[in-house]
Amino acid sequence: MKAYSQDLRDRVVLRYNTGKYKITELAKLFNICRQTISAWVLRYKETGDYSSKQHIQTGRKPRFTEKEKVLEFLLTNPDSEGVGIRDRVMVGLPMSTVYDTLRRMKITYKKRA
Repeated sequence: MKAYSQDLRDRVVLRYNTGKYKITELAKLFNICRQTISAWVLRYKETGDYSSKQHIQTGRKPRFTEKEKVLEFLLTNPDSEGVGIRDRVMVGLPMSTVYDTLRRMKITYKKRA
């Protein structure tokens, strides 16, 4: 289902904030479900933002984010290969995750000894 336009959201929330309209009145006036307007108003009161959250993807959380530790290890061990980095810094992670993490962090390494 397509999200309501930001302009419509602005008009509904601004009219609600005037205090002259109840949510049920706004629902009839704009021909929008009462629960939708309630969600916009609640989100506006809690966060100050009532924009659409459609198509916002967070993706998977990275399992390792400590780039400084990897760079510090590579400074003291410049000839380390991927397995060595994993065994010393990213203990317990699968090698595929280590390779993906290093690529995401834009860190180069030796693939073989």
